Amino acid sequence: MKTPEQPPEESQRLSALRASNLLDTPPEERFDRITHLAARLFDVPVALVSLVDENRQWFKSCYGLGVRETGRDISFCGHAILGPQTFVIENALDDERFADNPLVADEPGIRFYAGAPLVDQSGYRLGTLCLIDRKPRRFSEEDEENLRHLADMVERELQLHELGEYYDERARALNILNEIALDTHGKEADRIERALVIASRFLSMDTAIVSSITGQAYTIRWHYERLGNSLENGMTLPLNKTYCSLLLAKNEVLAISHMGRSRYKDQTCYTEFGLESYLAAPIWINGEIVGTLNFSSATPRKPGFTEIDKMFVNLLANWIADVIQQQQQTETLEKLVTHAPGMLYQYRLWPDGNSTFPYTSPGIQRIYGVTAAEAQESASQAFNAIHPDDLEGVAESIRVSADTLTFWHRQYRVRAEDDHWRWVEGQANPEKLPDGSILWHGYIVDIDERHKAEQMKNEFISTVSHELRTPLTSIAGSLELVIGGATGPLAEKAEQMLSIARRNANQLRVLIDDLLDIEKLTSGKMPIHNSSQPLTETVEAALEEIQPYATPRGITVELENRTPDLHARFDPIRMKQALANLLSNAVKFSPEGETVRLGVKTRDKHLVVEVEDHGCGIPEEFRTRIFQKFAQADSSSARSKEGTGLGLAITRELVLAMGGDVGFESQEGKGSVFRVFLPLQEKP
Repeated sequence: MKTPEQPPEESQRLSALRASNLLDTPPEERFDRITHLAARLFDVPVALVSLVDENRQWFKSCYGLGVRETGRDISFCGHAILGPQTFVIENALDDERFADNPLVADEPGIRFYAGAPLVDQSGYRLGTLCLIDRKPRRFSEEDEENLRHLADMVERELQLHELGEYYDERARALNILNEIALDTHGKEADRIERALVIASRFLSMDTAIVSSITGQAYTIRWHYERLGNSLENGMTLPLNKTYCSLLLAKNEVLAISHMGRSRYKDQTCYTEFGLESYLAAPIWINGEIVGTLNFSSATPRKPGFTEIDKMFVNLLANWIADVIQQQQQTETLEKLVTHAPGMLYQYRLWPDGNSTFPYTSPGIQRIYGVTAAEAQESASQAFNAIHPDDLEGVAESIRVSADTLTFWHRQYRVRAEDDHWRWVEGQANPEKLPDGSILWHGYIVDIDERHKAEQMKNEFISTVSHELRTPLTSIAGSLELVIGGATGPLAEKAEQMLSIARRNANQLRVLIDDLLDIEKLTSGKMPIHNSSQPLTETVEAALEEIQPYATPRGITVELENRTPDLHARFDPIRMKQALANLLSNAVKFSPEGETVRLGVKTRDKHLVVEVEDHGCGIPEEFRTRIFQKFAQADSSSARSKEGTGLGLAITRELVLAMGGDVGFESQEGKGSVFRVFLPLQEKP
């Protein structure tokens, strides 16, 4: 008996086989159909999809054989993967390589074997589609051609599996990055250290480091160690003794799966630290590499680092660069605020409408251009310094705070000494005095620079969203044409893949639209055309719009309108958008077959629209953040509900812009009720 030789590229072939994630997985009908067909077509008792790993041949599909694997050293398939052609043994007893093979001499008594190699997208022969018979037989060229056709079908399934695995892993990586990016709790250093823990677990690496590089000095800024405690933040090493020196020679992502077998094995860093696997990306800020993000382990990486791993670490490095840059900008802004013109104050509003500043710091001169003594006499001169377009809003916010004794917070413009308008921000807590007057304690600070930075951010979001919309529309349109048959009929699998792409393109388009809407709302650029009109038509339009989304999920949306003739003042287009967001959420979080109730009623002097579902409810800890941008109750990479976290934020801003309000009630495990309140209007 002759033991099979190993292919020249055996190490890479085994890595590709492991990366396929097919070994030791349950049987699948798509492979079993092919082996059943092969057995019938060639009239053989045994047909297998065989994968050859380091020490065995394992059968992904097994027709007519009672075992799932045999040793590689006695396998026929081990010989078959050595060449590209179909490997045929018409009578094993006549072949000295197999005559005394245990699989020939004993059960299953192989006499005939034909195996067509199965090749992956990288060209590695992972195994075979093989036929086995217990009696000798001839195998013609036509037979070989037919077997090759069936093997091609298996290869296609392998490639589809590989593609599916790729996109699943890619989606998981992006979800984790999204989770990291949406974590805004705590200081920048805390966020980065939490990100290193999450990323290390995703990559299955022992150590993660964010470094800064100054000249030839390598300094650890933040780190995570799964094992041991050998590193400290602030530790500095000579750059030429670190693995990062190899990265800087490339200025791009560096992945080393097995240092001892790589071209870097003679480098000082390997001698010094002995790390076998290393994955790193540069951190770029303003066109310069200021540091690195790197992951390492003492053991080789098996299988090797994938393109998704490289993409992940590169995108994470970009996020860290953004966080560092934001930290630098925040530190700069804090220094500016520390020295910026500002004032501490007490403001008193009397029942007769007069107001004064009983106490102010000297900064009032820089904010309002009046002295503390003048402000003690009357607040009118300070109000005269407020921009005319902002004056009404400031006065109204003070009235609301006085009526409800709620925290006052406002941003507005005041005339500076150079006769330019500057943005300031005021915050204060009110208290009611025995004489009926209201006294606020607070501060006003110059935020002109911060406001400009916020505008730049919003403009950036708007610009990026607009730039994405045009190519995305083209992509979505092209997908629609292809799926619609414009380029000819599609294979079933191709149509499925294109449908997934179309769905994801549509989801991305919704995200871009949401980003544009929230940017317009926060910047005051969203056109709102309010007028007094009945609410019924708009409610029914929102219901009609949500039906195509609800019906496939088996969700019924019922309308209960108790006030069909009552009027409110609102913009019908924006109100429909707000209600559609609430209905979409209700449908998304409702179990299949449930009912969502859409009701219209009156309460006090308001028209109230209610959207009630019987879903999972809102967690207690999430309720204070529910109307924040990008807020989601489940931000983990494994969440089951798609969404951007912008819908409720947009809904609230739209309703507020129409003079209304939004509220909700929820019980975990029982469902939620969202309510839109609009002031009642008399029928015209």
